[in-house]
Amino acid sequence: MTVSIAKAPSQDRGQRRVDRLLDATADLILVHGAEGLRMDMVAKHAATSPGSLYQFFPNRAALLTALAERYGAVIEAIAERNVQGQAANPPASIEQAARDFLKPFLAFYEANPAYVILTEASDRIFAGTGYAFGEDDQVFFKMKDVLQPFIASGHQTRLDTVCRLLITTTHAAMATAVKLPTPAKRDWVAELDTLIIGYLRSLI
Repeated sequence: MTVSIAKAPSQDRGQRRVDRLLDATADLILVHGAEGLRMDMVAKHAATSPGSLYQFFPNRAALLTALAERYGAVIEAIAERNVQGQAANPPASIEQAARDFLKPFLAFYEANPAYVILTEASDRIFAGTGYAFGEDDQVFFKMKDVLQPFIASGHQTRLDTVCRLLITTTHAAMATAVKLPTPAKRDWVAELDTLIIGYLRSLI
């Protein structure tokens, strides 16, 4: 089954309404989780009528898909900027390449905790909808691009595995960090850096 928006916004006013609904969805995910979200909650939080909500999104899956796609566009743009930035100013080491690549994503996760929660529940939420939550794939291929020059020839086959581990570990760490107070969050991120460096050293 393909999930789609019931009605695409045809003008700026319509797009603003969609953005307000998606913003409300992100806010509510922080309180109720992605699986606890209900359409009536979104309409109330966005100060709109249920009819207006259903005009754009026929069901919860369509609403969450649209939110995931909005986040995905930002993630893809960050990944592309990372590749371009490192091509223009090559880092001196694989550790620096990985840190420079992941830093903007960590900032994005920090600013968008609803995205982290949505990714954690994506397998359950989007099961059977026909939607593939593929933001990790976008990051994966761009990360390979920036780490490739530092990899010894004998370890090229392990690069895929390490990149997947880096992405999975980062997601898992940030999903926990979302719930932590700021001092504990800093410690958590520092430990994440230690894990990342450990993965990278197995490649060189």
